[in-house]
Amino acid sequence: MKKIVSMVIVFVLMLSALTTNVFAQAHGEEHNRYQYTRSCRSSLSISGNTATCVSIVKGYSGETTKIEVTQRFEKLLSSGWWYGTQSWNQTYYNWYALFENTKSVSESGTYQVRTIAKVYAGSNYETVEVCSSSVSV
Repeated sequence: MKKIVSMVIVFVLMLSALTTNVFAQAHGEEHNRYQYTRSCRSSLSISGNTATCVSIVKGYSGETTKIEVTQRFEKLLSSGWWYGTQSWNQTYYNWYALFENTKSVSESGTYQVRTIAKVYAGSNYETVEVCSSSVSV
């Protein structure tokens, strides 16, 4: 019986750690759990009918050699899925990437920006993905 209780406790702890990581990723918070990436942030602001999308990815000076950023502007569908309405790509040969784009918003809804970054150290890389907080208009 003690063994089963111990296994359940370990399972719950592992599940809570996974949930925390997913929550941080889904809400645009910075996190430091990667080897080549110091931080990754995605933000969205909408003023009038113009959405401003910002992605900031930081590696490590002297170690990070390249950052490939894909930025996706997404709308929440009635099904609960996010649909990418616009996508932009940019490569930075540096340890720091600041990527900003604007998009005209013509219909009401809930939007977010998804940042997907490949962060390189030489030929090795890792992929980081983070979403902004959602904005409703």
